Amino acid sequence: MRRIAGFFLALCLSCPAQMIPVLTRAYDNDRSGANLKETILTQDGVRTKGISRITTIPVFGDARGVEAQPLVLPGVQTSKGLRDVMVLPSMANIVRGVDARTGEGIWQVNLGGPVTGTTAIDSKMVNDKWGVLSTGVIDPDTQRVYMVSWVSPDGSADKAAHFVNVLNVSDGSQVCSPVPLAGAISGTQHFNSMLRKQRSSLVMTNVHGTKTIFFASGTVQETGNGAAGWIFAFDVATNKLASALAMSQGDGAGVWMAGQGLSADKDGYLYGVTGNGSYNGVSDFGECVFKILYQPPVGTTPASLRVISRWAPYSDSARLGKNPTLSSPMLPPSDKLAGVSAPSEAMRMPVNGMKPRAMVGAKVVNSIDSNTGKPVQLVYPKIQAQDPAYADEDLGSAGGTLIEQYMIYLAAGKDGIGYPVNARNMGNTQPADFANMKANCAKLAGPPVWLTASPGPVDPCPQDVTTLNFMPWGKTRHMHSTPVQYMSPTGMKIFVWGENSQLHEWAMSPTGTLTYVAQGNEFASSAITGSPGGMPGGFCSLSSNGNKPGTALLWCTVPYGDANAGDPGTHVTNGRLLCYDPDNTANGTIPVLWDSERWGITFIFNKFLPPIVDGGQVYVPNYNGGVDVYGQPDLES
Repeated sequence: MRRIAGFFLALCLSCPAQMIPVLTRAYDNDRSGANLKETILTQDGVRTKGISRITTIPVFGDARGVEAQPLVLPGVQTSKGLRDVMVLPSMANIVRGVDARTGEGIWQVNLGGPVTGTTAIDSKMVNDKWGVLSTGVIDPDTQRVYMVSWVSPDGSADKAAHFVNVLNVSDGSQVCSPVPLAGAISGTQHFNSMLRKQRSSLVMTNVHGTKTIFFASGTVQETGNGAAGWIFAFDVATNKLASALAMSQGDGAGVWMAGQGLSADKDGYLYGVTGNGSYNGVSDFGECVFKILYQPPVGTTPASLRVISRWAPYSDSARLGKNPTLSSPMLPPSDKLAGVSAPSEAMRMPVNGMKPRAMVGAKVVNSIDSNTGKPVQLVYPKIQAQDPAYADEDLGSAGGTLIEQYMIYLAAGKDGIGYPVNARNMGNTQPADFANMKANCAKLAGPPVWLTASPGPVDPCPQDVTTLNFMPWGKTRHMHSTPVQYMSPTGMKIFVWGENSQLHEWAMSPTGTLTYVAQGNEFASSAITGSPGGMPGGFCSLSSNGNKPGTALLWCTVPYGDANAGDPGTHVTNGRLLCYDPDNTANGTIPVLWDSERWGITFIFNKFLPPIVDGGQVYVPNYNGGVDVYGQPDLES
């Protein structure tokens, strides 16, 4: 204990700067993934001093710990004095307020019994409980934190309900009774008609003095009867739901984005991406990027949410080789769990102990990586005509980032293709537009690119989108993490890390054109040798002191194995923390400044959360039941 306390004392002495508020996931409403006010950690400091894991801040009641990103509000008056408070809600619905510097507990509150994990809601059984799944949001003016809990009186999913909770950051006390989502209705859709997973993070806007919290939801069974994505507006002044919008009156269109939240621009418009589902551009918005207008209530006119612009790269019907202009419900199985990759699962199904059926008779095409000039094999699994598995391409598998300077919303899904969408006018794709893909892609701000891995001269916007149903080297390159953006001294940089791939750096022009810059040498899921590889790729955050040279650092976590299925005999896999220098890429490689592997540091990889950097400390949520804290302690102090 003395050694740990000594570490913390030294850490605090070496970190005199005040912590910045971390009020929402990925630092800001653009979802940039960048803390541009980090004055302690620098490239030279990490290169020469390294960093150390100081301790782990525990969360309680759940074997895995947190699925919500830690949030920080500095300078809060608590029962233990003035503290920088970190809010940590566990999947057991136990919320802790801790000192962000030392990890000391300040308060703790229980929001109600969580749902017990079963294969009916989690086919891989990664989580043992389901409570607070999404990242909340803090209002710094009132020092209140908003979050959504999933509460069950007996642990069963059938009796569970979702609630919005409003807590005081100072002591964890509840500002009002939990507000249920069960009564939400949109068209023919009722939110409580089936099981839902509210994974997407919360965001707060303040337009013309009207504060509003927004969040999205998907479903448990994304192709079941009544499946739909949802968008909610929660009024801060009254602590009531103001409006709700179902993203489909048909099937699907869930909004989960691997836990990322909706983006919001300075005018309050909302941006996001949906997953599998039907699309007609009117009431069904599956597989599309969308822009939403919120109208607050005026007099007797109720508040409303409305999709005012959208762009879609393809329909699920097109992915099956059917008429691309059809907006039909997804094909069976109707009980497919959301977030499960059907093509990947098909790859894992052996035939009589031999190779998977999808790989029997697979076609292999030799190609050349357009970025590096290295050879790459493209594996086209043999599939039956209209195989429903290959309708599961899930554009919304990763959240988008809003480059507000350029008014571009950059989105990427399981294909690993980046789509720079014009945020001012997305182009309003109609089903008929899928008959002319080139004209549809011409509506983008810039051309689409293979963002996570280059397959060579393969058109990312083909007329026949079934030609996208391949895997480089027989492995998926799915994108689950939100691209990180950074306005460097040389211009806008974008960082992405797809499944079974390396970290990639791109440059973006003001018109949205993406140009490849460099990549790392380290692979996600490096321990998985067979098809389709591991999941979910790397999750990154950037820290810098503005765009001051020598201060930009890219912090990434990746799994060694498959974080969805787990290593043999487990449901989880070990993780790796890396710190990169994103500026010095002259030789086409993003250099590593620090690597947990070199120091024998182990932790269980958290599937959807990136590191968070604040005040000279790096916070890494793990599946060991807590949050690891790293820093540069001055051992001589």
